[in-house]
Amino acid sequence: MKNPSRLLIDGSKFGVDWLQIYWYGALIVVGIILSYIFCSIEAKRRRLHKDCVVDLCLWCIPLGAVFARLYYVIFSLKDFIKPGMSFSQVLLGIINVRDGGLAIYGTIIGGMIGMFIYSRIKKMHFLSITDLILPSVALSQAIGRWGNFFNQEAYGGVIAKGFPPYFPLAVKIDECTQSCCANLTTNLGNLHYATFFYESCWCLVIFIVLWFILRKRVKHRGDITLAYIIMYGVERSLVEGLRTDSLWWGKVRVSQALSIILVVVAVALIIIRAVVEKKKGRIVMPVEENYYAAPPAEEPKKKDDGWAVDEAAEEAAEEAAEEAEEAVEEAEEAVEEAAEAVEEAAEETAEETEE
Repeated sequence: MKNPSRLLIDGSKFGVDWLQIYWYGALIVVGIILSYIFCSIEAKRRRLHKDCVVDLCLWCIPLGAVFARLYYVIFSLKDFIKPGMSFSQVLLGIINVRDGGLAIYGTIIGGMIGMFIYSRIKKMHFLSITDLILPSVALSQAIGRWGNFFNQEAYGGVIAKGFPPYFPLAVKIDECTQSCCANLTTNLGNLHYATFFYESCWCLVIFIVLWFILRKRVKHRGDITLAYIIMYGVERSLVEGLRTDSLWWGKVRVSQALSIILVVVAVALIIIRAVVEKKKGRIVMPVEENYYAAPPAEEPKKKDDGWAVDEAAEEAAEEAAEEAEEAVEEAEEAVEEAAEAVEEAAEETAEETEE
């Protein structure tokens, strides 16, 4: 098995030294594009505004990138702050992402912050937005993990005897720089657990489950989100134990501990919700509340060639309906008054006739 180059396009071969496109970056872009497409499909099904997904991208992608780096830097400070380094050197090292150092949990945290800000601005349910986005996030993770293969990173320890020494279950690392190779005869060309591949496959399974099975069948707002947290958390807590490049907090693998905590919290929320529903005798946070537009049975009104419901038209219709109700009430009162007047006139005429 020969490992490919980290570069997808090497401009130096054509005399353009500045043009260098890495597989890792290209795969991330592919993941973002596919996420946008699938999110747009789901947004259209939910009858959300046509610019909803674009607006979310403008919030979530930059924040996701910033927090992906911050997460990595915070738990690897010793690699960025060394004796004798000036502030400018430390700062340049932190922002130099071309040397690697992005953490998926940081991306998720940053993206969640972006979703929360957007939900407050648009007055939408936060869980409605996370349910919309997370299936596509799983797909992006499945694609992006292959960038680790091209970069020769995020691999596990040297494979044990009896484990299939074949790609993609195992991956050959040209030069191992992790502690798992410290006591070996050589750190060149050893076979390691392909942990990036295990996570890629599992994230693809998560996407399939969320998109094709649960997406249209869930009963609660937040079901998709909780399912993602549980499935990804379980996988990451297991695979992280095999990796040799984990971020540590003392003697604790940060991502593994965070995964376990998130799974426990998600399961606890499902149990608490079930208890509350049993007590109240009804569904809490029904999925229908995902839609801030018209109910599914109604056809959405067109506006600017989009699928959004014209909110101004809805308000005008509501005002017209209220005015019509008031007019009906006034008409009924007028009829009652006229009937009373006629009745009084008839009684007076009858009295006069008797006299």
